[in-house]
Amino acid sequence: MSADSLFLTSTPQVGENLKNLVPAENNNLPRTVSSGTNSITSINLNCKELSEIPPDVFRCANLQSLLLSNNFITHLPLNLCNLSKMEILSLEGNGLVSLPPEICSLSQLRALNVNNNQISALPHEISGLKNIRQLFANNNKLSQLPPCIGDLTTLQVLCISWNSIKTLPDSTASLKNLHVLNLDGNQISALPKAIFRLSQLVKLCLSGNQIKSLPKEIGDLKNLRELSLSNNQLTFLPVQLYNLISLEELTLDDNRLTVISDKLQNLKQLKVLSVANNLFTDITEKVCWCPAIECLKLNGNQMSRLPTKIHLLRNLKELHIERNALEMLPDQLAHLNNLTIIVCANNNLLHIPIELKNCSQITKLDLSGNKLSEMPQALSSMASLMYLNLNQNKILEVSESIVHNKKLEHLELSGNQLIEFSVHLCGLHNLAYLDLSRNEISSVPSVISNMESLNELLLHSNKFQSFPLELCSLKSLQKIDLSGNQIETVPSGISHLEGLRFLNLSNNNFKIFPRELFSISLLETLKISQKDGRKLTSLPEDLSKLENLKELDVSDNHLKTLPGSIGEMKNLVQLTATSNQLYCLPTTISSMSALQQLSPKGNLLRSLPSDISCLQNLREINLDSNPMLRPPSLLCDGKRLYPIGCYLQSADLRDEKILQKIFKLVSCNIPAEDFSFFCKKLRIKDEDVKGVVKNKSLQLPDKILQVLNMWRIERHPNTAPTDIAEQLIRVLLMCDLHGAALKAKVFTINAKAIKF
Repeated sequence: MSADSLFLTSTPQVGENLKNLVPAENNNLPRTVSSGTNSITSINLNCKELSEIPPDVFRCANLQSLLLSNNFITHLPLNLCNLSKMEILSLEGNGLVSLPPEICSLSQLRALNVNNNQISALPHEISGLKNIRQLFANNNKLSQLPPCIGDLTTLQVLCISWNSIKTLPDSTASLKNLHVLNLDGNQISALPKAIFRLSQLVKLCLSGNQIKSLPKEIGDLKNLRELSLSNNQLTFLPVQLYNLISLEELTLDDNRLTVISDKLQNLKQLKVLSVANNLFTDITEKVCWCPAIECLKLNGNQMSRLPTKIHLLRNLKELHIERNALEMLPDQLAHLNNLTIIVCANNNLLHIPIELKNCSQITKLDLSGNKLSEMPQALSSMASLMYLNLNQNKILEVSESIVHNKKLEHLELSGNQLIEFSVHLCGLHNLAYLDLSRNEISSVPSVISNMESLNELLLHSNKFQSFPLELCSLKSLQKIDLSGNQIETVPSGISHLEGLRFLNLSNNNFKIFPRELFSISLLETLKISQKDGRKLTSLPEDLSKLENLKELDVSDNHLKTLPGSIGEMKNLVQLTATSNQLYCLPTTISSMSALQQLSPKGNLLRSLPSDISCLQNLREINLDSNPMLRPPSLLCDGKRLYPIGCYLQSADLRDEKILQKIFKLVSCNIPAEDFSFFCKKLRIKDEDVKGVVKNKSLQLPDKILQVLNMWRIERHPNTAPTDIAEQLIRVLLMCDLHGAALKAKVFTINAKAIKF
């Protein structure tokens, strides 16, 4: 879209994202109240595919807010200085490589957002932004900040994450009003000393750098409330860190820490402590003297026990202790009445203490990947529980007490040792998601109809020999996964699943494609890949009855062709037919206007339909591991349609020219006495042949040429020129016209050898 084609209305609205861009006091910017450019104070042109700023914008002398995010703007014009009253400018997600010196003319600017561009340096003239409060330059190519950055004394928020910055200029220390400094994802190995003179700093983000140690001056940041140092190379923490008594959030994930000092107890305001993915085998008991902690993340360490005084953390709401070496949970957890989330997956728990039943506020409990042989008795009193994950344990049966978890919406029991679909589960009327995959279940109880809220059901890798008819009563069901069973048939009652959108029947035992699926009118995703199941050899022509299908996966079968009716599937977005025996794609495939991904990888394809370039929405075509000749494999490696389409277009013109030359060659090498017999082998009607013969104005070669074109039009209207040439050679051999056949064959071989 060109900038000049836009017409600026008199009352554009500032987007909701403005609230995140500017301080709260600036959210109530005046809106346009009358017509004319002088009355326009805010313009939102986000996501308009602009390559430049519309000229009319610069006529708005009173403009205060201009949003131009997510366009294709690569430079800012000189007349930017006309907008002297601008307070908010967002240019996020464009292609800017620099900011012009004229940026200094925007002396009233309070918020500047140039995130997600290609800017390699900020101009020295930026010092002219005397009223700037928030500067966002995340995800650019900055390697340093200009020394004049210290002149921006009104700056409150400076976000320059995901650049290549190694240090900060000393002048940064002059930013006395700076509250937020985000340096995530840079190349800092040692903290710049200027940071420790930013006495008003409230939030400091240093994650994703190369920091190996913290200097003792870190303790000078007395007003700091949030400190993030994840994804660095820290092996220890200085004791001065624990002097930050205002600290509310401390994030130290993904380092090499082995210990935290007992001085942690000084942090009485600490609400979030996250030390995930370090090398802790234990954590100081003094963590329990941080009474404000609401979220404690100890996951991904080597801990075998939790602090014995953990019950003192009365405000604890979230406890993340997954991926450790815990063999038991302390009974003291029962005293944490505010606890709402416990994630304790992938430990070595054999049982859960019954005392945990006192944690009646728990809404999420993840105990997956442990060694539980039964469902914890404590669950029966967790009346608020909404999410329960017991995957990958050794549970033999579902406890009757599960019915007491009436608010349960999400339940996972995959990878246990269940031999039946318990009737007790059917009493969970609010359950929306149920995973019973990888068990030994072979049937479903009839009372499953009581599960009126169920919309996702995973039963893959069980022992079903038929599609459970009982499932057909679940009106709310939207997703079913029954892959990896031994199912041979699908009941006609599946038509009752009127809301079904997703169905996975892969790796089962179907003899033929189950036609009963055609009655599921709203189905959007169908997977029937048979890598470990009985192979399908064909798909029915009425596959197109699945009018709303968007994704179809028929991989790992023995399909030699796809039905021609597939071209009628106008909503199909993704078609996957890898590892079959396809030797061609139907010409109708070019009619699938919505298709975006096509993967016939690992088949026997040698060529593509000439008009496949009509698939204008196709983003990827994967032809790997096919013996491609037209186009050649090298051209297909990029998986892009455009070069393939260009090749096919050129190849069509070339093949047509070759065919016409072969026709002419053949017409000059058939004796008059063989003409009649040749026409019979071409199956040309006698009356048509007589009409050609009677035309005295034509010589014999012209008559033969006319017959050949007649044969092509009548007998092979949609056949590729190369295939017609091959068929013609076969006809010549059947007529014992070996000389003509040999000449045609030699001409064809020579033509293929010529590159174009």
